[in-house]
Amino acid sequence: MTSIRQPLMETSENTNSATGSPAPASSARRSGRVTKPPAKFTPDAPLATKRKRAPDHDDDEEEEGDDDDDAENESPDDPEGNAAASADEDADADDSAADEPRPPRRKKPSASSSQPAKQKKPAAKKPKINGDAPPAPESASVEPAGSTGSPAAESVHAARLPSRPKKTVRIAIARRDGDGLYADVFASGDSSDKVATEWYHKYQADDTLAVTDLVNCILMAAGCDQHVTADDIRDPENCQNRLADLQNVYAEEGITDYPLISRAKSSRSFRDLLIGFFRSLVTVIHETDVLYKDASLMENIARWVASMSSSTLRPFRHTATTVALAMEASLVEVAKKLDDRITKMTQQVEAEKSRKGKNKNKDRLVAIQKNLDEANENRKICQEQISDFFETVFVHRYRDIDPKIRTECVEALGSWIWQLPTIFMEPEYLRYLGWMLSDVMPQTRQEVLKQLARIFKRDAEKLGHFIDRFRPRLVEMATKDSDVSVRVAAIAVTQILKDTGSLDPDEVDAIGRLIFDSELRVRRAVIDFFAGCVNDSIESKIDDIGGADAVEELFGDDLEEDYFSPRRDWISIKCLAELLANYDAQLEEENETEPPRGLDVAVEIVQAVAPETRISLASQVLYEKIDHVKNWELLSGYLLYDHTTSSKSKSASRGKSSNESALRNAVAPMGKEESVLLEVLSSAVKLSLTPATEVDRSRRKPRADGESPEDSAVHLATIIPRLLKKYGADASTAVVVLRLEHYLDLDIFQQLRQDSSTYTRLLDEICTQFDRHVDRGVLAEAAAALLHSRKYDELEEITDAKIADLWQAVINALRHFDKTYELKLRGNLDEPAIAELGHILLKASKLASIANCIDVLEAEGQSEGSEAPAIDLLIQVVHRGCLDQVDEALDDLEDEAVSFAAKSCQFYFMWKVRNLIDSVQAGVEITSADAEKLDSRRDAFQANLIRTLSSRGTNDDLRLFATGGLCDLHVVFASLRQNVADLNQQGAADGARGGGKYAVLDPLYNTIQPKLIDELVDIFDAAERAYARCIKRGLNEPAEDEDPLDDDQFSDDDNEDDELSPTEKKGKELKTERALCELAGKFVLAIAAKMLDNTGPIAGKLRRRMLRNQNKLGHNLKETLSYLDEAKLRDKAGAAAAAGGRKKAGAAAAASRGKGKQPASTASGSGSTAAANAAAAKKKNNRGRGPLSAEIVVGDDTSDEDDIEDIDDDPEPEPEEGTAEDLRRRGLMDGEDPIIDDDEDDDDDGGGRKGGGDNMDEDDPVIGD
Repeated sequence: MTSIRQPLMETSENTNSATGSPAPASSARRSGRVTKPPAKFTPDAPLATKRKRAPDHDDDEEEEGDDDDDAENESPDDPEGNAAASADEDADADDSAADEPRPPRRKKPSASSSQPAKQKKPAAKKPKINGDAPPAPESASVEPAGSTGSPAAESVHAARLPSRPKKTVRIAIARRDGDGLYADVFASGDSSDKVATEWYHKYQADDTLAVTDLVNCILMAAGCDQHVTADDIRDPENCQNRLADLQNVYAEEGITDYPLISRAKSSRSFRDLLIGFFRSLVTVIHETDVLYKDASLMENIARWVASMSSSTLRPFRHTATTVALAMEASLVEVAKKLDDRITKMTQQVEAEKSRKGKNKNKDRLVAIQKNLDEANENRKICQEQISDFFETVFVHRYRDIDPKIRTECVEALGSWIWQLPTIFMEPEYLRYLGWMLSDVMPQTRQEVLKQLARIFKRDAEKLGHFIDRFRPRLVEMATKDSDVSVRVAAIAVTQILKDTGSLDPDEVDAIGRLIFDSELRVRRAVIDFFAGCVNDSIESKIDDIGGADAVEELFGDDLEEDYFSPRRDWISIKCLAELLANYDAQLEEENETEPPRGLDVAVEIVQAVAPETRISLASQVLYEKIDHVKNWELLSGYLLYDHTTSSKSKSASRGKSSNESALRNAVAPMGKEESVLLEVLSSAVKLSLTPATEVDRSRRKPRADGESPEDSAVHLATIIPRLLKKYGADASTAVVVLRLEHYLDLDIFQQLRQDSSTYTRLLDEICTQFDRHVDRGVLAEAAAALLHSRKYDELEEITDAKIADLWQAVINALRHFDKTYELKLRGNLDEPAIAELGHILLKASKLASIANCIDVLEAEGQSEGSEAPAIDLLIQVVHRGCLDQVDEALDDLEDEAVSFAAKSCQFYFMWKVRNLIDSVQAGVEITSADAEKLDSRRDAFQANLIRTLSSRGTNDDLRLFATGGLCDLHVVFASLRQNVADLNQQGAADGARGGGKYAVLDPLYNTIQPKLIDELVDIFDAAERAYARCIKRGLNEPAEDEDPLDDDQFSDDDNEDDELSPTEKKGKELKTERALCELAGKFVLAIAAKMLDNTGPIAGKLRRRMLRNQNKLGHNLKETLSYLDEAKLRDKAGAAAAAGGRKKAGAAAAASRGKGKQPASTASGSGSTAAANAAAAKKKNNRGRGPLSAEIVVGDDTSDEDDIEDIDDDPEPEPEEGTAEDLRRRGLMDGEDPIIDDDEDDDDDGGGRKGGGDNMDEDDPVIGD
C-alpha cells in the first residue's frame, strides 16, 4: 500500500487539481439554514488551526522541545539516526504547516448579507459534539450516506449544520437515516465481531457503499455531521481535498468537544466500542482472506484514516489516530497468528522430509509446502500493512501536540512490542519509547515507564543497548522528576534493572538515597529497592565472615527472649545501620547546611530540635517492611551491648577470643551508625507504642511475642536510663534518647504503684541530663519529658520535687553572677562569662515553662550580696538589651542572654496573672501591696523592652522579639481585665456590690503608649520590606499622610542574595516570612485586646499601615491580618483577651486547687498562632450574639487633644534616637529609672564588678546603631 501524506493547508495546487466532488457551497448552505443565522457564525471567521489549541501547549515550544529531546537522545553512531531525522522532519513540516493561518473562507452574499458581520464570540456553554441538530423538515429530501443521488440532494444533505450549542453536551447515537454502521457499532448492542461480520457481508454485496459507510462512521465518531459519498470513495486522489472541505465546515461550527474526550456518561464506553469494532474488522478480513486478496480495501481505508490523522483539527486527528492504532494492534495479532502457523508448518515440512521409504507422503508434503508458501506470502502482506500504518500514522503522531494522542501512541507501541517482539523489539522501534521519556506531560512519561516495566520484566537481557542508552534518563526521572507519580513509576523500572544487574553502583546509591526523600509516596515506592540493597549487604557480610557455617559457629542458637546477647539478627541490623549512615553522609556532603544561629533559636525563629529528621522519615517506612525495625527491643539490645570489650576475653581460650574478635569486626557499629540506630529505635518505639488514633493504623501490627502494653512500657522505662548512661554524654544522641520518654504511657505507672521506683530512676536520669548539658536540643527534650510527667496526678509530686532541685541549682548560679557582676550593664562580661550566663538563663526559661514558678522567683536571696528576688535579677538582665555600642564578637551572646531572661519574665507574668484570675474567680481579696509590687515589676520589664527595641536602628532578631514580648505582656494583663469586668458585670446583675473590690488591679491594665506607635510602624515596615525583597514582590504605594517608599527597597541585598544557594535563599525567605507573620500576629492580638492603637490622636494608624499590603505578601500574612477587619473586630474584639480567662466554674475550681499545668496565656514564643486560633474559635461560638465590646476607634481621637503639647515655632533640637532623653521626650520613660535594684547604694569598681567606683548615671546617653 502506498502512503500519501495530505497537505495540511489548502493551496492553489492541491485545490485546483482535485476532481469534482460534492462539497458544501454557499448557495447550498443558504437553502439549508434557518432565516437568521446564529450569532456565532460569521462570514469571515478564521478557520481552526493548531493555534486554537493554545490552552494545552504552545506549538512552537512543543516542537522545539521534541527536537531537543531527539537531538539529546540520538547517539552519533546510531544506525537509525537518519531514519529518525527524516521522520522528525516530516512531523515538523506537518506541524509548521499547521501553524500557518488558513485564509478565510469566502461566502457568497445571502439574504442576510446586508446585516453587519458579527464578531465571533467564544462559546460560553459547552458545545454539542455530534447529532444534536434538529431533524430535517419533511419537505427536504434526505439521502442515505452511501447513496449517489443528484447534486441537489447532496447539497441539501451537506447544508445541514448543527444547531446552536446547548448547555449540556450529549453524544447522539441515532443519525438521520436511523441506521448505518455508526448506529450498528454504538447503538445496536451487538458485539463488535457480529457488527464487523455484517459489514463484511455488505462489502461483498457493494464494496463502494460499505467503504463509504465505514468512512462516514469514522467522521461521525469524530463529531462531524458531514458525510462523504460513494463518488468520493471512487476518487481516492481527491481524498485530501474532500477532507479539507469537511474540515472547513466542521471548524465553522466551533465545536470544542468530541466523543473521545467527552465526559458524558454515554461516552464512557465509546472508545472501547470504536477500538473493538476496528480490531474485529481486521480480524474478519484476515479470516476471510480479503486482507490478502483484495489489496484495494486496506489501501482505501488506510488512505482516508492516514489523511484524517494528519488533519489540523484535533477531533479528526485524534479519532483517526485511535482507529489507526486499533487496526495496527489487530494486524500485530494477525502477524502473531501467522508466525505461529508458519512455525508449525515449517516443523511439519521438516518432519515430512525426514521420513523415508513408504512413510514418505509426497502429496502431503506438497500440500503442506503450498500452505506454508501461502502463509509466508500472507505474512509479507501483513507486514507491509503494519509498516505502512506505522510510517504514515505513528511516526507523525507520537509527537503530536495533544498529550492524549501521544499517550495513546506510547501505549500502542508498548503493546506491539509485547505481542510481537520479533519485529518491534528492534532499535528502530524501541528508540521512540526512549525519546518519549522526555515528554513534557507527566501522563505520557508515566505511560512510557509503565510499558518499559513490563517489557523489562520479560526481556531485559535482550535490551542491553537500549538500557545502556537510556538508563541515565531513567535514574534522573526517579530522582528528580517534577511529578511524584512519574518518580514512583521510574523507581519501579529501576527496581527491575537492579534485579537484572543493569545498574551501576553509583546509580544504585542514587536510587537508594530516595529512602530519605521528603515525599511519602516516593519513600514507600523505594522501600523494596532499599530492602534489596540491605539483603545484598547481608549476603556480602556473611561471605566476609566465612559463610553460613561460620555464622552458625559464631552465634550458635538464638534465644527467643535474650535480646542483649549476640544474635544472627545483629548482622542485619549492622548492615541496615551501615547503609543508612552511608547514604546520610552522602546527602550531607552534597547538601552542606550550616547549623542555625544560636540567636535564631533563642528568639524562636528556628526550632531547637527538628520535628523530623531524614533518618526518622526513612524509619517510618522501614517499620512497615523490615521486621528487625519493628522489634525495638532487638534494636535496644544491640545498642546496649558493649562491642568494644568482652568480660570473658581474659579467661577464654585463644580460639574463643578469635571468635569474639570476628564478632566485633562483623557486627560492631562504626562512626555514626549508633546515632542512626537510635533514630530508628525512636521511630520504632513511637510507631509501636503510640495509640492508634495518633498514628496510621495500618502501620501498627500486634507484637508477635504477645507482650502486653504494660510490659512494654515498663521495659522501655528500664531501658531509657541505661541508654542515657551510655549515650548521654553526646548531645546529639542524648536528644534522641530523651525523646523516647514522650512515647511512654504514664497511666501504666499510676496503675502499677509498685513500679513507681522505675519511673523515679528515669526522672533522675532526665534531670541529670538537664543539669549536665547546655545544648538547646537536650534542654528542650528534657523539659518536654518533665512536662509530660506532670500531666499525671500520681507522678506530679515526684516531678515537682525534681524540678525544685533544678531550680535551686539555676538560682544559685544566677546569684553567683549577681554577686560578681552588674547584671544590667551590657558589655561587662567576656565571651565565656556571657555564654555561661546565657546557659543559666536558658535553663531558667525552660523550667519556668514547665510549672508555676512564682514562689521560686519571688523568694528573697539568703546569701550576702544578692538578696533581691530572682525575678528582679531577670528583669535587670533584660536591661542589657539596650544597645549602646556594637561589638560583633559579643552582641549575639548578649542578645541570647537577654532573650532567655525576657522569656523567663514572660512566663512569670503569665503564671502571676493565672493566679490572679483564680483569686478573682474564687473571690479572694488582693492587697494593694501585692498589686503595687506586681505593677512595679511590670513597668520595669516594659521599660527594658522599650529600651531594647528603641535602641536599635535595624530590625535584628532581638528587636523583633522585644516588640512581640511587649505586645504579649499587655495581652496577658488584658485577660485579667476581662475576667474582672465579667465578675463586676455578674455582681451588678445579682445586685451585689463588687465594682470596686479589685480596683487595686486597675494600674495593671495600662495600654501601650500611643507615642510608641510611630516606632512600631517603622518596625513593621522594615519587616515587611525585608520579606518583599526576598520574594521580589512590589508593595502598594503609601497613602498621602504616610511616609513615601524607599526607592532602593529591592536593591539592598540583591548582591548578597545572588551568592546564596537555592536552599539558602528558600531558608532566608521562610525565616523572614515567619518573622513578619509573628510580628503581625502579636500586633493583631494586642489590637484585638484593645491594648494597642486604640487611643490617642493617631489611633488606627498601625492598623491601617498593616492592612496596606495585606494581599501582596502571601496567604499566611493575609489570613493573619484578616482579623483586623472591622466587621470581624465588632464580633470578636474581646475574644482574644478573654480566651485565656473565660472558664467554667468547675474548671476554675480545679485550677485553683494548685494544678497550674499551663500559664495564663500562650503569648510567648509562637503563642500568637495559638491565640489567633483561639480567637477564631471564640468568634465562631459567639456568632449571632452581637459584639463583645465596642468597635475599635480608627479615626482621630479628640478626647486627648488637651494632652498634646503645643509645638513651638522654633523647636529645640531633638535628642538622639534611643537615648534616655529621647525616651522621656516621647513619654516612654518616667523621670526615674523603674528598674528594681536593691543594691543601688553599692559601689562599683568601674569594671562592672561591685565594690567600688560610681554607678552608671541613669541619664547617660544610649547610642543606637
